[in-house]
Amino acid sequence: MYGTYLRLNITVHDGWRAVIRAAAGKLTPQARRDPAHREARHRFYRQMLAHHQEAQQLIRTWRL
Repeated sequence: MYGTYLRLNITVHDGWRAVIRAAAGKLTPQARRDPAHREARHRFYRQMLAHHQEAQQLIRTWRL
């Protein structure tokens, strides 16, 4: 999933809303609105946010 995060075309300085918007743009319209995929969709969003948080922590650690 880290590869998907890298393809979101966001910077590490973007906020969580930008991450969610970019991640939602990677999903098909059917996957975005189908109630049966709700849990998988939320899991995907959480993974993208976790990768983004790790990238931000790396930037803070190395003061880039």
